[in-house]
Amino acid sequence: MVYQVLTGRRPLRYLVVAAGLMLFSSSWFYDGYLLLRDGSYTTRWWSNLMLSPIIYVAAGFLWNLEARGRFGVRLGFVRGDWPTRPSDGRFLPIIWISIPLILIAAFVLIAFVQWRIPPI
Repeated sequence: MVYQVLTGRRPLRYLVVAAGLMLFSSSWFYDGYLLLRDGSYTTRWWSNLMLSPIIYVAAGFLWNLEARGRFGVRLGFVRGDWPTRPSDGRFLPIIWISIPLILIAAFVLIAFVQWRIPPI
């Protein structure tokens, strides 16, 4: 949505709504879950608020990757007819480009999340 607003394809209000939805789904919803699970508001809310959008941006780029030509790859949101389906639906050309985006999300999850796995 940032690209769409910066290029003038969408008004600024779209970006405001998108940012609010991203914060709600990436941080505030999770904070609410932790509040229900633990019975108190988490002290990790700020780090969650800073790290979760990184995962969302990486996932957004991953979701928008599409094949273009024989070996080309592009982001779907740069097309003028976005969000319609791309004309080239192949997956193979985007595999190598997707690996760094997956590694970014995996790094954040492994390095910064304090997992609490209940005993079996």
